Amino acid sequence: MIWLYWRRLRLAIAVAGIALAVLAALVLLADRLAGPESASTSQSAAAGGPGAARPRFALPSADNALVRRGLLLMTAAVAACRSVSYRGIQVVAWSSSSGSSTYLIDVWHQVGLPQRAAPDGDADDHAVSAPMPGPASHNTGAVGVLSISPTMLSLLRSNYVVEYVGTGSSTSRPARIVVVRRHDGTLAAQFWLDRDTGLPLRREMFDESGRRVSEGAFIDLEIGSSNIRSMPPAQGQAWDPYVPPTGAQGRDSRPTAARVAELRDDGWPVPRTLAGNMALAGVTRMATKSGPVLDASYSDGLSVVSLFIQRGELSGTLPGWHLARVHGLPVYETESGDLDEHGVAWSADDFVYTVIADAPPESVTQVITQLPHDRDTGFWERVVRGIKRMGSWFDPLG
Repeated sequence: MIWLYWRRLRLAIAVAGIALAVLAALVLLADRLAGPESASTSQSAAAGGPGAARPRFALPSADNALVRRGLLLMTAAVAACRSVSYRGIQVVAWSSSSGSSTYLIDVWHQVGLPQRAAPDGDADDHAVSAPMPGPASHNTGAVGVLSISPTMLSLLRSNYVVEYVGTGSSTSRPARIVVVRRHDGTLAAQFWLDRDTGLPLRREMFDESGRRVSEGAFIDLEIGSSNIRSMPPAQGQAWDPYVPPTGAQGRDSRPTAARVAELRDDGWPVPRTLAGNMALAGVTRMATKSGPVLDASYSDGLSVVSLFIQRGELSGTLPGWHLARVHGLPVYETESGDLDEHGVAWSADDFVYTVIADAPPESVTQVITQLPHDRDTGFWERVVRGIKRMGSWFDPLG
């Protein structure tokens, strides 16, 4: 009887055995092929590299020796940005899903004076000079992207975890490397700090997927006041009530609530925060030929957004600018094409807003859409608004 059942089932058993053998062989082959790649991906994730969608990393505690050294090095970098005279050229590169852009900046710093910057005149055909449009182009040059202020360090400590990871070099100068991680463990940035002076030599920024979106670095650097030449003069005159005291340069000098309230009482619509965890880091009011301009700087410790506010309205045509839309909102943009490297300006509620940012394009878009904009209210509402403005011209109490 057993022999009879065996004759009937042996074909099915043989087929099942062959199938299991083939499946086992495929599993072993897949494991062999995936092994090195998986190891590479794990290493990339540990380093926060581009191959990691969500790097897994156990954040060190605040009393970790590498964290303490990282913070000490970044504190020394803040001091170096103020105590070291230098002149150099910085290259700034941004990349996104829509393309990439590169430009050069000349930077100068004389001890006791603010850092100055200007588009580099020797940029090659593949680089886009860093424009300073709108109010900024007539008053103050944007500082270099590698400068770190006490306020930025304070925000960096609040929003990120800083850690020393080793040594390297940049611009042929020995450097110490510090990484900056988000609280979920993903890599946000890396800094190369000059071993001799503490100056930041290079900075890379990463998005939450681990993709590098920005790099700024000195490609030429001369240390010492004797190497400073052709330093551009300061333009515009700062009004003291809105400038942090001189003694505040060594500490967090964020505007107080009272100072912001004073600005609002004077009619300046300056927000305390902007999208993307951007906190108000500094405010300066400048006297210019076209009227006072408020320069409000926002930062999360890594990225910086400069918001220029000026009373008035934009004209229908602006040389060097073109009409565009950001999330359906009409704005004027400079001709360079990417939000990370140019100016965006628009009018709203009798003010002109100009945004210039050292931040990822997605963050800049969020900031622009958050700020006030004049909506298209229709023909008759615009007529009524115009009549009210004309009436104010003849108001003896206006």
